[in-house]
Amino acid sequence: MRASLSCQNGYQKLGYVGKRKLKKILCTPHFFYWLPFSLLFSLLLAGCGKEDLGERLQSGRVLAWEGLQGRWVGPVAPTDPACGPTTHGLMTIGEKGFGFDPFASTVVIQGKLDPAGHLSGTLIREGGNHQQVAISFNAAASDPNTIQGTIQSNRCQWTVTLHRG
Repeated sequence: MRASLSCQNGYQKLGYVGKRKLKKILCTPHFFYWLPFSLLFSLLLAGCGKEDLGERLQSGRVLAWEGLQGRWVGPVAPTDPACGPTTHGLMTIGEKGFGFDPFASTVVIQGKLDPAGHLSGTLIREGGNHQQVAISFNAAASDPNTIQGTIQSNRCQWTVTLHRG
């Protein structure tokens, strides 16, 4: 064991020159100072072994950031079978707006979120024969973990129910 540099090997004797026997002063090594803290830390870690504190973060669940901000997923079901099959929509809500991919494709509806929790957005794209096709989305939060709304495009309409995910 090495003693710390702050420990002295003997008392200073002023005015004395020459060889002398120095008294050893009992000095505590550094690790003795940290021993109580390391024991306390290991006890804290042992107490945390019953429940994994990172479980909520590693579970795959998405936690709410602030209000409706975050990631949302859920079914997008047509009201008429001629409008296609049910798909899974994915929405990301940020501070100033949202992006919603309702058909698991390259169609992304950009929109705004008002302070009351109402979401609205429209995508205008070019369809067949160079005609413009508008897809509009309107929704609102029915509770802190559910958003319900509709998508409208020409004659087709879809119902949307999204959950945090």
